[in-house]
Amino acid sequence: MQMIDTTNLAFDDLIDALMDLKHDLGKYIRIPFSMLPRTASSEEVESALETALRRTRSGPSGVRTAKDIWDAFAGEVGDSLQIKKEYGTLARAVAKALSHEAALCGSVPMPDRETLEADMADVGKCIQELVEEVARDE
Repeated sequence: MQMIDTTNLAFDDLIDALMDLKHDLGKYIRIPFSMLPRTASSEEVESALETALRRTRSGPSGVRTAKDIWDAFAGEVGDSLQIKKEYGTLARAVAKALSHEAALCGSVPMPDRETLEADMADVGKCIQELVEEVARDE
């Protein structure tokens, strides 16, 4: 993502940043779970979580983690979205999804598949709700 002056982002710049986030994070954080068979083993679920968080998006410039994508977005938009109600909701959803990294490190038990799937899907839903709020307020 290119760096933009975040003191006064234009509507189009905010929407562009949000659409990039929706694609790069919202879509790719949930795909590993949507591709699992219903009868996936605990090892397959753990592997899906690792892919979702640690190998979220890959492309010509390499592999990006979910945290890297979120941090880049937050740096790009700066304070421009802080006043939006849905920004706080999104930030909490991302924090919750990223918190599952602790299970990959073994410092907490691995959550069940349904919890992980819901938490990853929630990120995309919250991004969409923020897009809609920004568009409404324009």
